[in-house]
Formats: sequence, C-alpha cells, structure tokens
Amino acid sequence: MTIRKITGAAIIVATLAMTPAFADISEARNFYQFEPTVLTSGQPSATQLSEAADDGIEVVINLVPETEGIYNPEEGEILANQGVEYIHVPVNWRDPKSEEFQNFLNAMDRVGDRKVLVHCWANARASALVAAHRAINAPETRAAELEQLETIWSDVAGYDFARNTVWQTFLADNISGAAQ
Repeated sequence: MTIRKITGAAIIVATLAMTPAFADISEARNFYQFEPTVLTSGQPSATQLSEAADDGIEVVINLVPETEGIYNPEEGEILANQGVEYIHVPVNWRDPKSEEFQNFLNAMDRVGDRKVLVHCWANARASALVAAHRAINAPETRAAELEQLETIWSDVAGYDFARNTVWQTFLADNISGAAQ
C-alpha cells in the first residue's frame, strides 16, 4: 500500500469517527406512532432530543414529573434551540389526577395539526393519554384505542394494561367525563 492510500484511509476513518450518529426518534424507548403526526415514546436520550427537529417534530409534550429520576431538566432548552415547542405536563404514574388529564387535553389542543412527540418514562402514560385523547375525538375508536394499549405496554417489562386497575379506571372516568 502506498502512503497516499493509507493517509486517505486514515482521513476517512477519522471523519467517520468525528461524525455524530443520527439519533432517529423512532429508536427511543418503546416508540409508537399512532399516526404520522402523533408519536409516543419513553424518555428520549439527549441526542434524540437534540435531533427532534430533524425528525420533523414541532412540539414535545413531556409527562415526566420533575420528581422522577428520569426527568431531564435540560429538555426544554435542548428543544428550544431547534425551534421545537416544549410543553411540560407532569402526570403522576401511581396516582394520576383528572386535572392532569385536562392539562394534557389542553396541551394537545394547543398542538393542533403539528407533529408532536408525547413521552414519559416508558411510554405507558404517554400512550394511555394519547389513546384517550383519540377516543374522545372519535368515540367509535375507544375500544380499539384501549386494546392497543395492551400491545404498547406489553413491550415494557412490568407493564400490563389489563391488570392496571388504576389506569383503567382513570382513563374510563376521564374519557367518559370529557365526552359529556
């Protein structure tokens, strides 16, 4: 091999090593796409958040309360630097409240037709609230939306929508209340 070939190969390797890997949001924990403009996931990495705009995301709704260890206090700034709107709607996993549900519905109304990522720690809260929002807006889909949660939740160890009476009751009460 000539020195020129070795030097050229070294430059290519160095360039590749310095090029950051693209962090597709669909690689976030337990990612799910309800429709092209409504995405849910578990907590995205800082790298995934820093490339949210590249994925076409215009709004991120974070459901993780500040008291949970996974909460990223820099998330809003990371997103703002890209022109992505950040909405924090903390929802308590163990004891969700109707006012939290209403805050989420208000946030979704604010999103409108823009592409949104709704996330929490494992995509249980996020998928549940998005499914509820969809069921309220299209009541004929309620059974299918709730059935879908069993699939989404089953992708994370320890989550079982069929056995989680807290969230079953919370969703049923709030969907019915919002639909009236």
